[in-house]
Amino acid sequence: MDPIITLWKNTITSYAGWFTNSLRRRRSILFGLILSILLFVVCVQYNTSNDIGIQSIQNTLVMSEFDADEQSSNKHQSPAPISGTVRKMNKEEDVNFIEELQQPARKSRRIQINSEQQQSLPYVPPQRLVHIDFKGAPPKLLYLQKLFPLIKRFGGTGLLLEWEDMFPWSGNLSPIAASNAYSKAEIREILKMAAVNGLEVIPLIQTFGHVEFALKLPDFAHLREVQESPQALCPSFNASMKFVEQMVDQILEIHGNVNYLHIGCDEVFHMGECFRCRSKAREDLFLSHVKQVATYVRTKSPNTIPIIWDDMLRHLPVATMQLYDIGKLVEPMVWVYAEDVYRFVMQNVWEKYQIVFPNAWTASAFKGAFGETLYIPNVKRHLENNLNWLQLMSNENSRFTGGFKGIVITGWQRYDHFAVLCEVLPSSIPSMVVNLLATTNGYMNQSLQTELNEGLNCGIFGHNNEYDGDFLNLNNDPHLWDQFSRCTFPGNTFFRLLYRLHTIEIDYNDFILVTKKNRGWMTSYNVEHEFSSPLRVDELMNDHSRIYRSLLSMVRPFQESMTGIFDKYTISEWIEQRIYPMIRELEKIHSEARELKSKKTWPKRPLPMLKELLRIGVTERELSTPSNDGI
Repeated sequence: MDPIITLWKNTITSYAGWFTNSLRRRRSILFGLILSILLFVVCVQYNTSNDIGIQSIQNTLVMSEFDADEQSSNKHQSPAPISGTVRKMNKEEDVNFIEELQQPARKSRRIQINSEQQQSLPYVPPQRLVHIDFKGAPPKLLYLQKLFPLIKRFGGTGLLLEWEDMFPWSGNLSPIAASNAYSKAEIREILKMAAVNGLEVIPLIQTFGHVEFALKLPDFAHLREVQESPQALCPSFNASMKFVEQMVDQILEIHGNVNYLHIGCDEVFHMGECFRCRSKAREDLFLSHVKQVATYVRTKSPNTIPIIWDDMLRHLPVATMQLYDIGKLVEPMVWVYAEDVYRFVMQNVWEKYQIVFPNAWTASAFKGAFGETLYIPNVKRHLENNLNWLQLMSNENSRFTGGFKGIVITGWQRYDHFAVLCEVLPSSIPSMVVNLLATTNGYMNQSLQTELNEGLNCGIFGHNNEYDGDFLNLNNDPHLWDQFSRCTFPGNTFFRLLYRLHTIEIDYNDFILVTKKNRGWMTSYNVEHEFSSPLRVDELMNDHSRIYRSLLSMVRPFQESMTGIFDKYTISEWIEQRIYPMIRELEKIHSEARELKSKKTWPKRPLPMLKELLRIGVTERELSTPSNDGI
């Protein structure tokens, strides 16, 4: 029998006898005194036995989470093996998993784990690169000078720089360079800043699909696969390869002896359609072109390994890829920006890749993935994407003889060359930092709170769980406006103004919905026929002036907040896309309201038929009465 239980039984028996004798003698005063002493002794013995019991099983229990202060002081050491371990999420868990990761660390909470769990550590990719997309909107060097140390501080090891038309192309390629492209001196300064911060640079150029920045021009239109679209090069045209070689030469000349060169090759939408290519299989066209480009890169710079996006490989059979020795020439960068990574790159794809390639890269996103016209990223969705990537990389790493080389957290500025700006850099710094911190540690929880707040210069405004019990409340604040609007990271003023613009935009959308759709006095019909009630028009226009003035008041602050980040062309483009359309629509509605109210008399019904209806088949004649034959 357990000695603790025996001790308890003897004690209780002894005390019960004393209690009985005391009752018999009816000595109430002495009895009360003895009873008080006995209760005190019982409490002392209970505490002692409890300590003994805990000590006896202590080796089978461990802390489930480190104290937040301990984690902060050891943030550069190995991450916590339990709280940091990420996991694959089911679809139904997507909404709640962030909250689970955010539960405050409890010093006294303990869980029982097995030896396998004790040995597990969260997966951390060897390389963690941030993708900077320069397409048509080059950040100023002064801003990049502030951005690069931030990337390094939160664990970034390199940069994937996509130059496109912002590179100072020269010679035959000079027409490609935008009028506001970087100069060669500025490119060298950017590369120097990266080196100072210990960030490896991988340049990215498009060499097959997404070549709109060149093929849109008359100088290179003849290289198109399909004349109606400047999206893809014709791989069967000798001049196409010459064009690619010139781009590679100029990129390598200014970047020097880089370890990697990303040659794109994703989303080749037009292939095998021109008269030269129709007789060839699409997979042969693709792999043959990739082999030519990769071979040229390796010949030009033997120490440089070409990287390609993987989406055009996913459906190809192993034998075909091996036929072209593609696994010896390039390394694939597997990209998925959605939350459920395995849905888009299933097990059979990884099984193929492990046969063909000794190494692989992955690519997640911190912005530019969930909507072509968004102006601020949804951090919750991006964090789910990155955490799921970490779990997948942990699962699939052993497939490759050389494992995964690393992960690139992409930040697209446009969906392609012709698209409008999506989330620009200053709106996305909190998302970049959160996702970089997660991939650097292998997890995201409260233990990283201090590092996050300090890195973004939140000062006294940083959230403290001792007071509000909240950390990255992404379900209620997916854009992190509430948490980081008062921090002073690079671009914080622009980030904060977006919160105000978002509020005004909600009012604007409600106003448009009510005025033009839900109410019946200012619809397009009313405006076309100048037929409405002045009283009702006044009612509908109640909020117009307030919203209009609010939008006008945002123009100057936004311009000032972007002045140190972008040039005047990018600033004006952003304002034209985000603010001006609302101002213009409100001015149009104001003009319509004025015209409707200017009427003092109105015609009797029916109102004249709109002549434009004739164009869509509405006739001015009365239709004949349907025949009743056959009834």
